[in-house]
Amino acid sequence: MQSVVGTLEPNVPYQVRTRLGPLITRLGRTLGQPEYRLRNTEYVGTVQQPLDEFTESLQKHGFEWDPLAWYHQPPVGLEPDGSWVYRRTVLADRQIHVILIAHSPEYIDVFAHEEYNWLRHPIKHFRQVGIKRKAGRSKMRQWIESHGIEVDVNSRRRRWVTQAVKSLHKYLESIIQ
Repeated sequence: MQSVVGTLEPNVPYQVRTRLGPLITRLGRTLGQPEYRLRNTEYVGTVQQPLDEFTESLQKHGFEWDPLAWYHQPPVGLEPDGSWVYRRTVLADRQIHVILIAHSPEYIDVFAHEEYNWLRHPIKHFRQVGIKRKAGRSKMRQWIESHGIEVDVNSRRRRWVTQAVKSLHKYLESIIQ
């Protein structure tokens, strides 16, 4: 049975990426900082849709799986399950980088930022110059909503607190009755 990660990336590029990973890591550390923590300002929202369906939508609308970006660490401590980029043209100056973190096959946290295109500006990209977190988040959220995909924009913490308050309220009501 394939893991969640195994279902998200095209097999050949994913296998090449995992085999060349150590070399890419060394190169990245020489040129910049390949280890990168995702920030709450990059949180687009949570999509409740099958992973393959969501990634198929991304691919259908011009997003490409990004074999180089595998170092992003989300604030919730899970490993990223997919990394996608959107560029208007192959050599566009900037790109939208989208990182997916799957909590289950139908529960995906989406993070995004705008950054220099690694194909056109590899050094700026590796050194993480000019990353626009809020702009990338806003553009990706707008893209998701414009394609009729429901997205919960509340943070995981806010959703947890809201659910805890609702549960407490239900519990208190049951005691009172």
